Amino acid sequence: MFKKISRIFLGLSLVVATGLSAQSTGPRSYLMFGVGTQFDLGGLGGTITKDGLNGTRPQLNAAGEPTGAGVQKAIYAENTLIALNNTSQGLIGVKANGAMVGLNLNVGYEKEGIFGNENLFWRINGNYTRKVSGGYTESTVAGYKWLEQEWDYRAVTIPTYIGIKLMNEKRSTGLYLGAGVHYFKGGWSIAGTIDGDALRAGLPGVVGQGGAFLSDAPTNPGIYKENTKFNVSGFGLNWIVGAQTQVTDTGHLFFELETILSAKMGEAGVKSAGGASALSPYPAYPIVIGGQTYRVGYKIEL
Repeated sequence: MFKKISRIFLGLSLVVATGLSAQSTGPRSYLMFGVGTQFDLGGLGGTITKDGLNGTRPQLNAAGEPTGAGVQKAIYAENTLIALNNTSQGLIGVKANGAMVGLNLNVGYEKEGIFGNENLFWRINGNYTRKVSGGYTESTVAGYKWLEQEWDYRAVTIPTYIGIKLMNEKRSTGLYLGAGVHYFKGGWSIAGTIDGDALRAGLPGVVGQGGAFLSDAPTNPGIYKENTKFNVSGFGLNWIVGAQTQVTDTGHLFFELETILSAKMGEAGVKSAGGASALSPYPAYPIVIGGQTYRVGYKIEL
């Protein structure tokens, strides 16, 4: 779906650029503001919706002995819980909200006419991204909420660009492309509870350890009120494609697709005994910052 959106976005940019030339009437500078949407924050959509995350302890039978069938879960995937809801005739309930989606706020400065070429520009921006939807999973057994997984994400990036603009003769409409480097700081967290102990005690042989359903739920102990946070910082690459059109004497509307490419291994400390047992007291995980942001905004000539 996101690839189709990207193609549509680029197609619109090319339509706007039809008939444009590299002619210009002089360089300008802008103060700019934008708002955008970023999908699949942290690249965690696969983990949340279809993969989950295995723990380190083996599955146990009713007597507390390893079954050899696999390991207990540390994070449940939503498709697993949806399938269990169907096969258990509703005994296992689920609320699935999919991957995280973020709101991106942008402010920056742009200057046309560098290296003696009026068609070239440089730009610096500050971006702040925060989760606004998705990333929340809940499950019940016979009405008891045994599982709650809530993801969160926030990040600051400061990208710089050097690029080229193609403007029409009146310098009112144009297409631009740019690339550069950025500084990033941010990360994500996973909080919640997986109460495998209550499942085993409430419906023995049916759900939980040694049961027909959810035999891979963490037990002895379960995961209670965990809140693991990963934060990283560093530098990465970025590129941008967009189009702008003049709407007032000094105001320009723009829309663009920005790609921020950065990742780093993050380390965290868990908050619960169950989290430490299921994963590690100090787990490490690759943390992806950035992604693709679809943005609309306004440039003011200075």
